[in-house]
Amino acid sequence: MWLLSVTEVIAIFLQVYFQLKNKTRCADKLINHKRCTVLGLAQATCCFILLLLTQTVVALEGVSINVEQISSNDWQLNDVSFSLFDFHNQTQQFAASIRHIQLPEPFSDIKFLDIQCLSFSWQDEKIDCHKGKATLKSEIFHSVPFAFSFFITQKQSRFTIKNLKFAKGSLSLSAKQEGESWSVDVKSQGVQLKTILALLSGFEIPIEDSSNGHINADIRLKGNNKELNKVVVKARINQLSLQANQGQIATESLNLELDLVARFNKGVWQWQATKQIKQGELYIAPVYLDIKDKSLSLKTKGLWGEQGDIAIQQAQIIHPGVVKISTESIIIPRATMSPGISHLAVDIEDLEHFTALYIAPFIEQTEFEGINLKGQLQAEIELENYELKQLVSRFENFTLIDEHKRFAIENADAEINWSVNSDFNMSSFIRWNKLQVGAIPTEAGELKFVANNKNIRLLEQSSISLLGGIFDIKQFNWQHNADDEPIVYFEGGINNVSLEKLSYALDWTPLSGNISGYIPGVDYKNNTLTVKGGLKVNAFDGTIRINKLALSGLFTDFSKFYMDMEIDKLDLHALTQKFKMGEIEGRVSGFINNLYLENWQPITFYAWLGTPEDDDSRHRISQKAIENIASIGGGGAADVISKGFLRFFDTFGYDQLGFGCYLNQGVCQLMGVQAAEQGYYIIKGGGIPRIDVIGYNPQVDWNILMQRLSRIITTEEVLIE
Repeated sequence: MWLLSVTEVIAIFLQVYFQLKNKTRCADKLINHKRCTVLGLAQATCCFILLLLTQTVVALEGVSINVEQISSNDWQLNDVSFSLFDFHNQTQQFAASIRHIQLPEPFSDIKFLDIQCLSFSWQDEKIDCHKGKATLKSEIFHSVPFAFSFFITQKQSRFTIKNLKFAKGSLSLSAKQEGESWSVDVKSQGVQLKTILALLSGFEIPIEDSSNGHINADIRLKGNNKELNKVVVKARINQLSLQANQGQIATESLNLELDLVARFNKGVWQWQATKQIKQGELYIAPVYLDIKDKSLSLKTKGLWGEQGDIAIQQAQIIHPGVVKISTESIIIPRATMSPGISHLAVDIEDLEHFTALYIAPFIEQTEFEGINLKGQLQAEIELENYELKQLVSRFENFTLIDEHKRFAIENADAEINWSVNSDFNMSSFIRWNKLQVGAIPTEAGELKFVANNKNIRLLEQSSISLLGGIFDIKQFNWQHNADDEPIVYFEGGINNVSLEKLSYALDWTPLSGNISGYIPGVDYKNNTLTVKGGLKVNAFDGTIRINKLALSGLFTDFSKFYMDMEIDKLDLHALTQKFKMGEIEGRVSGFINNLYLENWQPITFYAWLGTPEDDDSRHRISQKAIENIASIGGGGAADVISKGFLRFFDTFGYDQLGFGCYLNQGVCQLMGVQAAEQGYYIIKGGGIPRIDVIGYNPQVDWNILMQRLSRIITTEEVLIE
């Protein structure tokens, strides 16, 4: 070290001084400074010995020595001089000057050093320097003189530097040695962080830019001749603005406080630290925090071994009013720098605020975007190498709202317990006031279940009030298989669910009736939901049975839907009154086979709806209904009614009516109750007065057909094409 070599030169000089001080006797005779220019330390020693031998009878006023060069592998001092004055006084003056300095980084900026001690003495084995002044030639340390002093004895030593101008701030240093123990206190005021980072540029610190920031710090180091054994740091960084890690970390006008106490004992460092962000903006991609009124704090306590292993005994992150996270007993081996088993305690006081700050940035542009949470959450989490091993959590006053209206739950309480252990059997529950899946709302309900490893199993049968009826869940199992795709099994039933409430929820034309059915099983495999058994819908004094229901791509942007439907003897009078298409009396039966939808748009099906063969009910149809039906199939009956005598009749008798469609590649192949000379009968007349409605267009574009149907059921105006 270059400082040690300089110290050696000063020590030789002071030894010469001590000899001269004790051997000279003539105080009245003044001799000018003797100057001896040498080339190295060895020649300097010879020069001092020569002075010692030749000046013993002469009272010296002062002595000075010049050394041309002192150098080592990575540093060099040129034109070095040491001087002592006022030998005849009780105290002397000491000066040292280095005219040109070449030092390694980060001290290469220092070019000149000048030291003066205006009150210097060495007597009774005691060296004392008062009123010391020194000047450095450096842009970093500036050239403003600073004060220093030192006191050296065999048992103790002291050294101080005051108001050293550094990095547009100031440094003060106080060092003390007593026996084998020593301590160093460093105090900084207004030191510019940007300058410090520039000094440390060779150490690969990942900070790309620091436009602002000043440090006020008190640092104490304590140790002995063997080692450093205590560090105390109290630092305040004000108005910190920086960017690091290629913009992934940034701060703006940040005020940060750091308190650290570390002790070295038996080869292990024990530390306790507190960091607080008092004010400012912090960005750790993708999380952004604007801290104003309440500080964000991190408290840690742990051990650091000689092998580099880290043991975090306690750690705590506190964001007042939002979240508190505590952990303990985390072991981080140096070989992997990955924590072993760790335990986290999480207390989220405000889920809404927490979600907005810490969750929303991670789910932007994902299927979870738009989900908002409210309530409180307490959780105990066990991790091993960053993997979740066990979770015990409790939600209070929990609310989840999805802006896309896919799912919602209000005023819920829940306890969710989970473990990677397949034998884990701690029960969980969720209890809610309101629950909504898609557009379907439910009333208050509760589910009890067990969750372990990759399984969820319902513990007991549950009945949930749904749209005026009951949704019974007899059995539910969910299993996550090795192919990263879940397998789901469900068994239950629907009893007397109101079709009117369902149609209102789905924004359909209000329908009357109810839905019931027992579902012996629902499977979810290969991303496809398959319903075993069927559903029975009691509507319009008839029945509708839904079979072979399947749905794939349920949680993707490309869903597929499959279904067969049987329609048995619906009351046309009740049906047509709901859709305002004109009054029809009679019954209608039919089917929809092989219905296939993509993104809820029909791709193919084969459908038929017509008068059942054994229907003995009254068959009457209004003029308005005839006109609307004729418009669907492109029939000509409307012209006959409007121009002939039939326009004087409000209703007509019919024998049969029927309409079918086979959809393929966007075109509907139309059919009626029987073939006509030209076209097909949609309504086969009967009774007096009677009228036939014949369709002439065997094919029609599906979208055009939907437009015609839409006009019929949404308005009383009729457009005949």
